[in-house]
Amino acid sequence: GIADLAARNAPPTPRPAKRPAPLPAVPPSSSAAASKQSSAVQLITSATNKTGFKGVYKLGSGATPYSAHVYRNGDQVVLGHFATAEEAARCYARTPEAKADLAVGAAPPVLFDGVELITSERSNSGFKCVCKLHNGATPYYAQVYRKGKNVVLGRYATA
Repeated sequence: GIADLAARNAPPTPRPAKRPAPLPAVPPSSSAAASKQSSAVQLITSATNKTGFKGVYKLGSGATPYSAHVYRNGDQVVLGHFATAEEAARCYARTPEAKADLAVGAAPPVLFDGVELITSERSNSGFKCVCKLHNGATPYYAQVYRKGKNVVLGRYATA
């Protein structure tokens, strides 16, 4: 009949539009790239450094007052200057030195005769307060500072 004829000539009924998939939540006041970048590295904090991060120093009050440094083969290497301490800490955290720091922190302490040996990235021997002078029979010496004076504890064949 007439109802069938009208139904055949009528335009098709529109289908409801598909909803787009929800976007992942982004923390407020940060971009997705910054969020991804910060989660990729573990920042190394320091209780003795005024900035709160290892390898990060505040040098001034300009646009980029924070500087990231590492010690490589006894030489200080400046990694760059940054607007915030956290940015500088991220830069430091990506270095091989920082990854070694994390590995050392996770490793058990080095003991020798029941005494814990403290490693140092600044020393050419690899140990705090132990320096290598030359390649002779006793190239290493141990020193400490007492009452503002350098006191040599002795010279040794090994570090």
